[in-house]
Amino acid sequence: MPHVTIFGSLNYDLVVCTNRIPQGGETIHCDSFATHCGGKGANQALAVRKLSSPKTVGVRMVGRVGQDAFGQQLKAGLANAGTDVSLIEEIPRESGVAVILLERSGENRILVHAGANGTYKPEDVNLGWFTVDGRRLTDYLVIQNELPIPVVLRAIEVAYDNGIEIVYNPSPMEQSILTPEVISKISYLVVNESELAALVQEDFFGTDLSDHDALVGRVKDVHVKYNFKGTVVTTFGGHGTVYSTYGSEAVFVQPFKAKQVVDTTGAGDSFLGAFVGAVATGKSVPEAVKWGAAAGCLAVGREGAADSIPMLDEAAALVENEQ
Repeated sequence: MPHVTIFGSLNYDLVVCTNRIPQGGETIHCDSFATHCGGKGANQALAVRKLSSPKTVGVRMVGRVGQDAFGQQLKAGLANAGTDVSLIEEIPRESGVAVILLERSGENRILVHAGANGTYKPEDVNLGWFTVDGRRLTDYLVIQNELPIPVVLRAIEVAYDNGIEIVYNPSPMEQSILTPEVISKISYLVVNESELAALVQEDFFGTDLSDHDALVGRVKDVHVKYNFKGTVVTTFGGHGTVYSTYGSEAVFVQPFKAKQVVDTTGAGDSFLGAFVGAVATGKSVPEAVKWGAAAGCLAVGREGAADSIPMLDEAAALVENEQ
């Protein structure tokens, strides 16, 4: 059975919903307040777990939480979903927190305090994180940028040196580390529109996202700019997805039509989780992209990040109805 290890952040989300964001110095009443377990690492671990069968894919989370109530809830949420949490450390400081300002339009603005996530040092990364039952290496490492960047780079290096396939979601974007040397170690580079713009150093402002040829060209530019020999997958929200594998033509994939857009917060993590779960079970890149698109479509119709992640059977029903 293939195994996926996610190394990343665990944040407790504090979500305020409002008709509009206040101006500087202005106080307004919000519509609602809610709390959710989150963090890009934890969300992606939960997404891989929920969007793949426990009988076919093993999922483990590596991360840190504080010795506080938030940390206990974060760890329990993953464990209750069937994720291996044995490598989530509880340390004597506060857990990571994200304050999310959500407009009724579905747009969101997020402030993140790293807390326990920010305590990692490069020397903390060890091969034991990527070893399954002490016998063999995990098959995939999923990693993002909500950890100290030197630690992210060290984890990529260790995984690459040991033949582990790396799925990298460079979010939040740190342009300075996206060098050809780093990118060359990645198997699957999964980005959104703004992250792609940073990669190819071209602003998409004013670009017609219905121009599929233009989107395809921009994604192919990643291979040229970085001599990247892996697979680039770029999500454009409701405008669709483009994937490009080195040596093959880039392909535009039509989006699934969402019944309603309530909250876009968890869409990207849902996409990535479904994509990884599909790849891990042997599906082709085109199939995996379709599964990711279905999961993202379902996620935008629900509130929250972790809470919006759909189940495997829901994504399967949407994929099968489109065939």
